Amino acid sequence: MFLSDLSIKRPIMISMVLIALMLFGAIAFFGLNLDLLPDVSVPVVTIQTVYPGGGPQEIENQVTKRIEDAVSSISQIDEMTSFSMEAVSFVVLRFELAKDIDVAQQEVKDKVDAILNVLPDEAERPIIQKMDISAKPVIDVILSGDLEMTELYDLADKKLRNRFAQIQGVASVNVTGGGEREIRIELDNRTVFQHKISLVQLAGILGMQNIEMPGGNFEQRSQEYAVRLKGEFDKIAGLQNLTVPTGSGMKRLGELASITDQAEEIRVRTSFFDKIKQEGSENSVLLSLIRAKDGNTVKVARHAK
Repeated sequence: MFLSDLSIKRPIMISMVLIALMLFGAIAFFGLNLDLLPDVSVPVVTIQTVYPGGGPQEIENQVTKRIEDAVSSISQIDEMTSFSMEAVSFVVLRFELAKDIDVAQQEVKDKVDAILNVLPDEAERPIIQKMDISAKPVIDVILSGDLEMTELYDLADKKLRNRFAQIQGVASVNVTGGGEREIRIELDNRTVFQHKISLVQLAGILGMQNIEMPGGNFEQRSQEYAVRLKGEFDKIAGLQNLTVPTGSGMKRLGELASITDQAEEIRVRTSFFDKIKQEGSENSVLLSLIRAKDGNTVKVARHAK
């Protein structure tokens, strides 16, 4: 009764209220971002440390426990979970809901930085990240074709990734599957022991021979030119003709090792199956577009398509 009486007695006021509500609704419809989940911050911080060649027990004793001891003094930790796997240490810290996630991440970073000198020299620098539930792909793009696996990966990684990353609202683009190009040098045990080859020395020689570095500059009249020393191998023949020291004298690398140009060892594979055509392909690459925090999911998907 109250609303009906007020509408009859004050029609202009009610009309203005309705117009204002419609106006605010239109502004919200065209201005607010669309997303599947609300924008919330989960107080969880992860610490990932890669230790190439380390076993699970070695990872636990030399990496995981030292990190746990360092971060255990941080306030408002609700739960700490760790995983020690082959070559990888993973520590998950869950804080109380009242903890500011940015403050927690900075405190964890400070504690981990303070123990970097006691971690193994071969271990990579720990990666500290806060959990972001919005950092999930909003659209996946499958690239498949008759190209070689390395060519397909290069097309996805060096061309398509940059094109998709330029879309407004895209934070990053992850590439999964395919195979990155790799020059593989393989020596058998008999050759290594027969010629007394030091693998550490051989790796150092390859690294020094395959390098590109600045070489200073020179002046000519009123012009100054920068100089770069190009020393990277552009063909396999250059590697085959590289001379290396052995216990039986200087030898060409091609005489001692098998050198091939191929794709790296595949650990993550992407498979594509077309349900309509009932056809599948193992030679596929997946590009996952991750939305930025202020991006619009609908617009990102539309522009990507």
